[in-house]
Amino acid sequence: MIDAVSLRRFPLFRDFAELDIAGLVETVTTREYDRHQFIVRQDDPGETFFILVEGSVSVCRIAQDARETILAILKEGDFFGEMAMFDSSLRSASIKTLTRVKVGAIRQGDFLVMLDRNPQIGRALVIALSERLRAANDLIAATTTQDIRARLATLLLHLGEEYGEQVGNGTRIALRLTNQEMANMIGTTRETVNRTLKRFWDEKLVDMQTAHVVITDSDRLRALAP
Repeated sequence: MIDAVSLRRFPLFRDFAELDIAGLVETVTTREYDRHQFIVRQDDPGETFFILVEGSVSVCRIAQDARETILAILKEGDFFGEMAMFDSSLRSASIKTLTRVKVGAIRQGDFLVMLDRNPQIGRALVIALSERLRAANDLIAATTTQDIRARLATLLLHLGEEYGEQVGNGTRIALRLTNQEMANMIGTTRETVNRTLKRFWDEKLVDMQTAHVVITDSDRLRALAP
């Protein structure tokens, strides 16, 4: 069960009155998923709004030939499934776990009641969605105008900002992505990512001695991704 204290950590619910938070607790159900599982699938009916309590997920689209494109990564405090709440549309993308994940699920009817009682949540949704759109536009621009080295450098720097932990030799990216997942984010192949990462390692831009990539020279990476 997700308690009131946990819900207060979400920007969407930070300004809720105590009574409204208590009511929300009663409507949220908890679900847990292992790594690399689908929470929702593209083109499925959408009847649930999700808040991300623990872990990280990818927002992805899967083509008819099974190729996967990762549009965004969401982490603790984020939400997804909001579009279908307003028009009962089919899911526009799939949500796939990158780590072990815990989510809170809110049914469409409960979500709309919550929105009626707390209209301020609409503003928070618009702000969050605008930020996502801006990030998606930046990603599209990068993948269409930059070469592979620049795309991968841009991605690593972004991951370092969002998931970075300072260690002795640089910034450790706490979120573990496979080379295929990175390739799906920057529009290339797993083999190309593998080859380019090895070159970055040879050039002492990153360290890959452990399961987590460590950015060892962020200034030189930035020079690759103007």
